[in-house]
Amino acid sequence: MLRISYPVALGLVAFLALLPTGIALAFFDGPEWLYGLPFSQQVIAIAALATIGAICLILFEALRAREASPTRYLVARVQERPSLVLTPPGLILLAAYPSSAFSYLKDAIPKYVPFYSDPLFVMADRWLFLGHDPWRVSHALLGDYGTIFLDKVYIAWFSLIPFLGAAIVASSDRTFQLRGILTLFFIWIGLGAFAAMALSSSGPVFYQEFYGSDYYVPLMTELRRADSISPLAMLPIADWLLEMRESGQMGSGISAMPSVHVAIAYFTYLVVWEKYRKAWAVAAAGCFTLLIWIGSFHLAWHYAWDGIVSIICVWAFWRLLGRVEIKQLEPDIRPLPAVQET
Repeated sequence: MLRISYPVALGLVAFLALLPTGIALAFFDGPEWLYGLPFSQQVIAIAALATIGAICLILFEALRAREASPTRYLVARVQERPSLVLTPPGLILLAAYPSSAFSYLKDAIPKYVPFYSDPLFVMADRWLFLGHDPWRVSHALLGDYGTIFLDKVYIAWFSLIPFLGAAIVASSDRTFQLRGILTLFFIWIGLGAFAAMALSSSGPVFYQEFYGSDYYVPLMTELRRADSISPLAMLPIADWLLEMRESGQMGSGISAMPSVHVAIAYFTYLVVWEKYRKAWAVAAAGCFTLLIWIGSFHLAWHYAWDGIVSIICVWAFWRLLGRVEIKQLEPDIRPLPAVQET
């Protein structure tokens, strides 16, 4: 077990938060404005959510301890350890740096490593599903209305990110806080940028565009038929991504392997499993992860192996960080003084 102090842990987080931007500037012709902290409304909102979450956790702690005045307990806790409410928004703002670098590096993938690995994953998927394309199996089982449902679930993934980030940085468990934020960095940068660049692939939805093959035209036909029943979000998003690439503007980029969607969903499952252990919560997180994985190839964004590789990598990284512990150097809260009756 490796034990480090909390200040050292925060320094490590800050270094790793800034490192991807430095790499983007030094090796990938990144623009200097990447080092300008993006004070977007979304980042500020998540930082505020993290602060509120930290306050709520302290108040919940007071209720569990049956404190007579939760408000006085909150004030005393914050006076004793200001980091309880100052660190969460600070970590969210730091996380804005690797998120900006992630967007830039993902956009730059085909410029430095042209898409090449899709045919390999097509064959690997057929091997995994015993000679069949995964999407053919899922579409045969789920039909058009299953497609519509999966599209809604896949889009709901985006609303998970703020709450997951806020829950991690608001935690008073410093070891969990470090593991959580570093795992998020690993997913965004390690998997979403550098692994994606090494395994450069466009995904089934763009297969015809970049490989000139009509192999996935039947899949796109299935998706358009479901879209005629109830509009799918994935089709206009795919068109937008192509427009952003053709115009040279910075968007979300095009990349299939590995799947950040599946990585985040599975990471949420790991967090729920470790921190809450409620059967219903674990089951819900597990079902969500499964649906995101199925949706990833059913909706043509990914190959089945994209999600499997993500799950293996996130599990291994999470277990590795389980060998790191934060030393508890800060003193516990002192007993509150008794209220004097008059």
